[in-house]
Amino acid sequence: MPLASPSVPGVYRLACPRSSSFPRVRTDVAGFVGVAGSRHLHETVRVDDWRSYEQLYLSDDDHRALPVPPGSKLADTVRSFFANGGSRCYVVNVAVDVQASHKTLLQNDMLGVERDPMPVVDGQAVRTLGLESLLRQDEVSLVVLPDLFAELVETEVRVAPDEPLYEASRFSRCAPTRMPAGSQPSVTTGRRLFTKAEILALQQALVGRCARERWRAFALLALPPDLSPDQVLAQRALLGREDCAAVYWPWLLVQPTPGAPVEERAPLGAVAGIFARRDLQLGPHAAPANEVVTDTVGLAAPVDDELAGRLYDAGVNVLRPAPGQGIKLWGARTLAWSDDAWQRPATAYVNVRRCLSAIERSAESIGQREVFEPNTPILWLRLTQALTSYLLTVFRAGALAGDSADESFYVKCDDTVNPPESLERGELYVHIGVAIAAPAEFILFRLGRREGNVEIREGV
Repeated sequence: MPLASPSVPGVYRLACPRSSSFPRVRTDVAGFVGVAGSRHLHETVRVDDWRSYEQLYLSDDDHRALPVPPGSKLADTVRSFFANGGSRCYVVNVAVDVQASHKTLLQNDMLGVERDPMPVVDGQAVRTLGLESLLRQDEVSLVVLPDLFAELVETEVRVAPDEPLYEASRFSRCAPTRMPAGSQPSVTTGRRLFTKAEILALQQALVGRCARERWRAFALLALPPDLSPDQVLAQRALLGREDCAAVYWPWLLVQPTPGAPVEERAPLGAVAGIFARRDLQLGPHAAPANEVVTDTVGLAAPVDDELAGRLYDAGVNVLRPAPGQGIKLWGARTLAWSDDAWQRPATAYVNVRRCLSAIERSAESIGQREVFEPNTPILWLRLTQALTSYLLTVFRAGALAGDSADESFYVKCDDTVNPPESLERGELYVHIGVAIAAPAEFILFRLGRREGNVEIREGV
């Protein structure tokens, strides 16, 4: 939706539309695996907006509303995804509800470990593939398991009739209101289904699975909310050094409706929505950072410059407050980040990893058209021209480093990379090299005085 013309003098920002020349490979589509209730159980369903999710999972055949499964985080995560700019996702519903007795089954179903025996739905055995089913969708490039933080909802706790209760919002500046004695408000309590050690093990399994298809699948991770900064760093170190995932902290404070209780929510849905927002506006080469989270009222833990620096140096992408703007996502590093520049791969940045994935997927699509064609120099030339034309559009979109196309990429498909023995096996090799532009994380200005004039110069 276009913004109205500013009427007050000031500085305004408006994202430019996505470059029409950038190849339209969908890198904005997210996939969620979790507990969605009795509807579409063990199915992989495409969802194009929040209203569609409500119709698919939160209403019955007679259009009567169904409750969100108590303790499940899937619905809130999907809603946050669309609220922050997402336009399409896939959902895999692996369970009807959250139960302690089914914890092992739930974690296996989320990761796609087949049961023995397989579950039976409507008299038919169903293969519960979870994550594996999600990765079969060609469009899915972001992977999220929100119900790693599912809760077990326990018995209501009621206040004794003669015990006064004081109520106040953590964001209110007004004095707390004393509730009359004799009132009995119900309080629903919950505890995490999975322990911190189990969450870590499941996240390690998720990262390991995505690493096998790092050219297309990128995992979004969050850390448990009740960790100290030192524990956050320790947990981050145990997640490994893969470039197919990124971790985000702290949790968000969300108020679903005015007057409703403030809830802590993992930032996974919001981050996935920001990924989609940036991809749709500019492309996968644009870092998903420096963007405002639209559905939050605060952070579950305070973040200052010193703490943000410590965490970011370890590869933890921080969400932090920006005065006058709200909560911003302030980081774009993958788990492959290292303080040692000599050991740091180019894919230590989220946008570099995902832009490279988009290029690989596009090159695969171009190559698919040529399967079974005669393996001759004419085919080599045709492939070289098609790939060069594609990479030129990527270069013009600003995704590649270098002052010219020759400095930014190369495509090689000739007899030097296709010896006679490979031709005899029916194989064709194309070598592609690209220099993807890294994000500008630190922009420094030098301000000085010379000959009575004040000068400002951008530099390092």
